[in-house]
Amino acid sequence: MKTDPAKLRFGALLRKYRNRAGMTQQELARAAAVSQSAVSELETGAKGTTRDYVTRLDAALIARGVLVNSWDAYFSPNGMIDYFKETADREQDSPEIRQYGLGLVPGLVQTECYARAITQLGSPHTTPEQVDSLVRTRMRRQEILDRPHPPVFTAILDESTLMRTFSDPGVMRAQINRLITLSYRPRITIQVVPMMTEGHPGLEGSFKLMTVSDGDELAYIEGHQAGLTIKEPRLVESYKRVFGELQGTALTVPDSRARMAEIRGELP
Repeated sequence: MKTDPAKLRFGALLRKYRNRAGMTQQELARAAAVSQSAVSELETGAKGTTRDYVTRLDAALIARGVLVNSWDAYFSPNGMIDYFKETADREQDSPEIRQYGLGLVPGLVQTECYARAITQLGSPHTTPEQVDSLVRTRMRRQEILDRPHPPVFTAILDESTLMRTFSDPGVMRAQINRLITLSYRPRITIQVVPMMTEGHPGLEGSFKLMTVSDGDELAYIEGHQAGLTIKEPRLVESYKRVFGELQGTALTVPDSRARMAEIRGELP
């Protein structure tokens, strides 16, 4: 029987955090009050487990929610769209994330009301329960920015993204407020590419760049109902060049804050 790739990835993540903590499987089992066989089966991907067990393992390894969030991403019903699960897992352990948004604010800095609005608009036939689950999962993903040692996060937004209107005018105002507030954090950079910029390289669409724990880099691009993780170095390097060009085109951080405040005041 073929082993579930999600179980293998989660097992590898658990093993990495156990090794980082300098613990044997037996020591981790004792600290988390689970059996050693359960730890071994999880690390090899032989079996799954419950969220309660993962919570105990996370606490014993002082993983600060990485294991719990990864388990939720992979195994919680309706918790995440399937094609995004691997990227979300890498995101939880990434020391640096860079993202360009054309049309939508990146998920890691969305407000709950914004996330709910775009989920409902993008998937109109999704049940209220599924919408609630997807939004909760997105909010849990954002916890990485509140850790004692969060990743370095850089977001570049096309100005048109901030001018989107919703039936509830408070949705975008609250979202811009959050972006301005987050932009003052020392490890977060948020910049805006002005609408008047001619033919900038980001017009082809949004993308995300992540440095993963082994030092490799990957890019992720997402469409309406599909996503693609790119690991080929030549292609990743191409996206890195585009991101660098966008940074050069974007307003400075202080000017970006000022522009976001202006847009907020112009919203209906």
